[in-house]
Parts: sequence; C-alpha cells; structure tokens
Amino acid sequence: MASSSAPNILLFLTDDHGAWALSCNGNSEIQSPHLDRLAAQGARFSNAFTPSPVCSPARACLLTGRTPSQVGIHDWLGEHETSIGDRDWLRDETTLPQLLHAQKYFCGLSGKWHLGQSHGCPRGFDWHFGLSRHQGVHRGSYPYVFQNQPLELDGNKTQIITDYALRFLQEAPRDQPFFLNVGYIATHSPYLGQEPELVALYDKSTFAEIPPYSPHPWAKNEGFPDEWAPDECRIRYQNYYAAVTDIDRHANRIIEALRVQKRLDNTIIVYTSDHGCTLGHHGFWGKGNSTRPLNMHETSLRVPLLIRHPTETVPNSTIPQCIDHFDLFQTLCDWAGATPPQSTLGRSFRPLLRGERMNWDDTTFGEYGDLRMIRTPQWKFVKRFPSGPHDLFDLANDPLETRNLANEPALSRVCEKLNAELTKYFDGVQDTQKSGLMVKELPRHNDNEAWRDGIRDARGLQVY
Repeated sequence: MASSSAPNILLFLTDDHGAWALSCNGNSEIQSPHLDRLAAQGARFSNAFTPSPVCSPARACLLTGRTPSQVGIHDWLGEHETSIGDRDWLRDETTLPQLLHAQKYFCGLSGKWHLGQSHGCPRGFDWHFGLSRHQGVHRGSYPYVFQNQPLELDGNKTQIITDYALRFLQEAPRDQPFFLNVGYIATHSPYLGQEPELVALYDKSTFAEIPPYSPHPWAKNEGFPDEWAPDECRIRYQNYYAAVTDIDRHANRIIEALRVQKRLDNTIIVYTSDHGCTLGHHGFWGKGNSTRPLNMHETSLRVPLLIRHPTETVPNSTIPQCIDHFDLFQTLCDWAGATPPQSTLGRSFRPLLRGERMNWDDTTFGEYGDLRMIRTPQWKFVKRFPSGPHDLFDLANDPLETRNLANEPALSRVCEKLNAELTKYFDGVQDTQKSGLMVKELPRHNDNEAWRDGIRDARGLQVY
C-alpha cells in the first residue's frame, strides 16, 4: 500500500492537442511558456503516440493499459444517446484510478471522462467534477456535474475545470497521496469561441507550421464543410492556438497551487493528450475520424508528452524512444506501486527518465475499428479490413506522408512482412468478441444523423 510519502500524480489529459502545437515541440509561434517550462524542468518525449486516433478508445487505452479490441470501445461514445451515456463502458476493466485507489491514493477527476456515465463519478474516483453527456461549446452556460449532482455554470470551460481542480487540491487529505486527472477540451472542435484576447495574440501569426489547406477527397472534417476559404481557415488557426495558450495558463495555476501548498516536490506532473489533431494537414480537419475511410496519419497519432518528476527526470531532457499510452499506463502504475492485470500492455519507462539505457522496441501499433496499423522508425503500414485501400509510407524519407507506396510492386515484400507482424500482434491482444473487426456489431457514430447533428460550428449548441 502507498504511504503518505508516496508521490502525488497530476495527469493532464487534454483532448485533441496535437504534438506539433507546442512551442517546446518546435512550433515557432504558439505561446505555451508554462508547458515549455515544465519540459525544461523535466523530460519531453519527441515520439509519443496514441494507440487509437479518436477520443473514447484512446482514453480507454491510457486508463486500462489494454487495446480497443480487448476493451470493446472502437469509436467515440455519443453519450447524448441514453443507451450509450448510461452505460459503464469500462465495467469489465480494472482502471488506473481503481488501481491507484487500492494503493490508498485519493483520486479525483476534473473535466472530461467520455467513457460512459460521465454524469456520475466514475469507478475508482473519490472526487469528481465533470462534463455531462456532451461537451458543448468552449464558453457559455453548461450543465456540469459535481459529486453526482447537476450544476449549471457559465463561463470558460478551461477556467472552470481548473477552478474545480484547485478545489480538489484544497479538499484532498494531506495524510495520503493524491491522483488528479485534469481533462481539458479547449483544443477540441469547434475551432472557434476561444477568449478574444487570446485569439488576438495571433493576429499577425503566419502559421508556418500548418501547410496550405487543400481539401483531401476523403475529408469529412468532423461534420464541418469540406472546404473553407483562407480567411476562414485563419480564424480557426488563431482559435486553436488560443486554446493551447489558455490551457497553458490554467495548467500553470494548478502547478503554482502545488508550489504554494508545498506539494510540488512530491508530485509527478504529466501532460499529454488522448490523440493528435490536424488543422488542414493532409487536407482534412480533426483526427482519425475526419476522413472516410478512416486514417492513421502522424498528425492524428502523435501526442505531446511532458513529464516532471521531482527526482527521476533529467532536466531539459528529450527522450526519442517511441512511447504510447500503454507505456504511460505502466509507468504511472509503477510510480504508485500498483500491480496491473497481466493482460495489460506496455512497459514502464522510468529508466529512460533517469537517463539510463533500456532495450526498447520502437515498433508501435494502432487501431480504429476495422483499421489497423504497424509503425516502425522507417515504415508505416495501415491495413483497412477487409479489402483496403491500404497505406504504406516511408517515414524515413517521407515523414509528411505525401506518397502512399502500398501498390508499388517493388515494395510488396515490405507490405507482406509488416502485415505478418501486424497479424501476429493483434492475434495476441484482442478478445474475439470485442475485436474491431466485429465493428459492425458495435456502436458507431461516425456516419449517422445523430453524429452529424451533434457537431456544429461555434454558432451551434454542442459538440461531442
């Protein structure tokens, strides 16, 4: 069991924050000074990935250490539908908060959950402030839930989520360690509606990190129009950058509160995102579900990962190994002294944080419904069941994934080898009754009327 001297854990799990959208990750114009400082005080991961490029499956991976094809969540959950929102989609799983609670951690969640029953306190948490059933727009009146009771509040969601995270820190017992999951949503669509003064910070930005927008024939853009004029693109760029800056300043409020409370020196701070996000990269807006067929592009898969440990991280270090949510799950359990179920995946990367050498395999895998991926430092192979179209990208020579080589005869053996490895991997990490290859029998919301009606621009009422 953990003692009161065990490290506290603060996990920022932001929604749709692409790895490219941080100053410390090389973005020349975005303003994220506090997260940059977090990276300077600890470690920055230059190759961090999600196993699934859409909200609910990605979160399930991080919070259970198991694949979507083990858990049975293959798409974002439309919790506005009672049959979806009232179900505990992790009822058969042992979650990270449950594991930490068993170690005598006082566990709190402020913000997004999106794994069913978001209108109540998820299992394993002692304290809960959350978003009920749908996310809504970024500023305005919204029906939150606090300790299982509805609570209508008006204002900036990032600020309100932070306010309640600060309340958690005040109420958390001092005689036991805490785990706090902060779930921001500001970087999620709609890409409008951020604080005007923050949007104005980017009035003169060139947005050099974003290629000129030219719609891809597969683009679906999360329900938005497939084509936007350059000035319409620009205002969305500004709002997305403003969202990152808003998250940055409010995350710092929590970190500063820890400093004032003299808890900072015993708190591990992790900042990451459920999956990546594109702002017109590759010709679409959003993530894995913003094309038909679905995609596994780097911008959809790459997530920011910053970690500050009071004693274990080497300041201002960059860790190049390929890390995913399964590895983060195992590392968090390792820090807390928790033993996860044997069926979980990933490895603790604590030695890497200490600057030690590890024998590390940089092969990563991913899935989204009936789409599966294997990625090595050179190649990415994406297989769309049952019959394609498939993707093969030479990441070493074409990191922006501009040329699909899957139909090149000279590379057929490369595809065959990667396909064999992909098949072997998923044969070992799927429940045949919950597999993504059975996706037609599981809830999907990408193409139905509720999904299209639920996502609107900033003039609308809600976004899921």
